[in-house]
Amino acid sequence: MLKCVLDDLDDSAFEVYYLINDSLDTLNYTNSTAIPLDTNLMDWLNENCQFYDCCLFIAPEDNLIQYSITRILEKSGVTIFGCDSVSSYICASKDLTYNHVSNDILKIPSVKLNRNESTYDLICKNFNKNDFIIKPDNRTSSDYIYHINDETEFDSCMKVYEKNSIEYFLAQEYIEGTPISASLICNNKYARCISINSQEISIENNKIRYAGCKSPIHPPLEKEITELSEKIVQQIKGLNGYVGIDYILQEKLIYFVEINSRISTPYIVLQKNCNQNLTQSIIDSIINKNEIPRITFKNTGTFKK
Repeated sequence: MLKCVLDDLDDSAFEVYYLINDSLDTLNYTNSTAIPLDTNLMDWLNENCQFYDCCLFIAPEDNLIQYSITRILEKSGVTIFGCDSVSSYICASKDLTYNHVSNDILKIPSVKLNRNESTYDLICKNFNKNDFIIKPDNRTSSDYIYHINDETEFDSCMKVYEKNSIEYFLAQEYIEGTPISASLICNNKYARCISINSQEISIENNKIRYAGCKSPIHPPLEKEITELSEKIVQQIKGLNGYVGIDYILQEKLIYFVEINSRISTPYIVLQKNCNQNLTQSIIDSIINKNEIPRITFKNTGTFKK
């Protein structure tokens, strides 16, 4: 993803610097200067971000990492080409996100639970079903998402959660359907859905993994997904820049799953096929605060993990 951003910024009017772990090779760009990082990222930001005007960063929501970086930048007056700290905090929790989206949006029946106070039978009674999905409330990507079918599987997953310090998780009704995502560019006034993307999912030993995407695609409910996505992001103030929303399609139903308040995997495909400069479009949407122009793509591309 870093390479995609730097590709777009190589002929930018900005003087570009990027942070990279000092154990990695730097990238060769005319307009970008690498800053090898040999210290704690948060410490470096606290000491140095005040010397920069703006920042576009990609970080996971896990353990409030994205939120923490955003707060440091905000306190130093750095313009962020992305979501603010309040929206980052909300979207770091799947349960909190659901609570901030209106009830007329179709959501997956869910309950947030403490690992130490949960049993398989309790969750089955909640959904009146013997199978369900569990996922950490505040983790990024498809790590630690499981389709539970019996008590043995559930107990085994709880041990995995304990080993990885996952205290709270979401139990959700299992919805059969087609997983997709929507990619948007937004600012505090406007939102535009620029692409709908497939989500290639693999399931092995009841573990659900994200395996890649095809972008953009044109599903039968494209118009409805586009309108719904633009409605959802406008309900959480501070969602800026590139934002992703996950859904499950079931015939004519569109189930809202979660919001990714950051650049996500489809960006890799979209940036390569975009007829415009995608990163510059994100930046312009925040600087100018104008209605976001239509973004078009040469063709459909794929990405596999």
